[in-house]
Amino acid sequence: MEKLSYFKIGIFVISATVIGLLGLVVLGVGSILQKKALVETYIDESVQGLDVGSPLKFRGVPVGSVEQISLTSAEYSTRRQYVLVRMSISTNMFQFPVNDPNSPALKRELARGFRVRLAPQGLTGVAYLEADYFDPERVPPLEIDWKPAYPYIPSTRSRITQLSEAVERILRNIGDINISRLSEGIEKSLDAMTKVADSANLEKIGDQANALLVELRTTNRHVNSLVNSPDLKSGIADASAAAGRARQLFDRAEKPIDRMLTDLPQASESLSHLITRLDSVTNDLPETSAQLRQTLQRVNRLIADQQRELARTMENLRVVSENMKEMTENSKRYPSQTLFGAPPPPSKVMQR
Repeated sequence: MEKLSYFKIGIFVISATVIGLLGLVVLGVGSILQKKALVETYIDESVQGLDVGSPLKFRGVPVGSVEQISLTSAEYSTRRQYVLVRMSISTNMFQFPVNDPNSPALKRELARGFRVRLAPQGLTGVAYLEADYFDPERVPPLEIDWKPAYPYIPSTRSRITQLSEAVERILRNIGDINISRLSEGIEKSLDAMTKVADSANLEKIGDQANALLVELRTTNRHVNSLVNSPDLKSGIADASAAAGRARQLFDRAEKPIDRMLTDLPQASESLSHLITRLDSVTNDLPETSAQLRQTLQRVNRLIADQQRELARTMENLRVVSENMKEMTENSKRYPSQTLFGAPPPPSKVMQR
């Protein structure tokens, strides 16, 4: 029985070991078969907390890892002291080829603002690289004077560096403030305000305000009594009735005047024909009728002059009719203005 138990235990241990090895092989083969490409970036700040093997994430998704951390002066012939970071990126994670520096698609994404920056991981001081899209005008690539050995992805400053620089600028601006001059200016402003308050005659202003209120109340009572008076109501009713009658009168007179103005050109034309016929008749008369022809010509000129005067008179009648109509409409809309005229002059207290 004991030998059989040892046999079962041995079979279980061997099976577990084989299964574990198979899992490691499968996972290892998956990572080995995954295509990766080396890219590099240059960081112009401290990379404290970043180590080889630190993850590279795109919006929180792991897409690669850090393979090498060095200085640009150690890899290239340059005087610029940038931090060189080389990373391995899975090529199947993006829709553009990251392993081809001459690819138009990669250049287009870099122009859109595809950048890499250092990001802290919690409060332990450990850092990782974060890839994302930023405003290309605010985060231009660093200036380099060498040809990168691998595809180059520009970097931008980390949030911690940006925050520290902003705090330093604020502290620098605070240090540049002249506190003593500022306090003196505040004291002068307070003194000026005190003098203005002392020189202002507040009691007189209060008396004027009270007088104004009393006058407004009195005016309000007068207006209420006037509005509620029966005489005003009867006067408004009479004015409305008179305006209605005047409108009817002008409406009746408007049509004959328009008809007369319409028939006036025909009458003038008939008169002109008559004068023309008289002229033709006078031309056929003997020479002894020359005096009669001159008389007819004078009559013709007189009639022509009177024709213009008649047209002017008709136009004046039309203007008078329109003015009366406008006065009637104003009487119907604003009967109080017709009865009482313009509003009273402003108060003397307001003029003060």
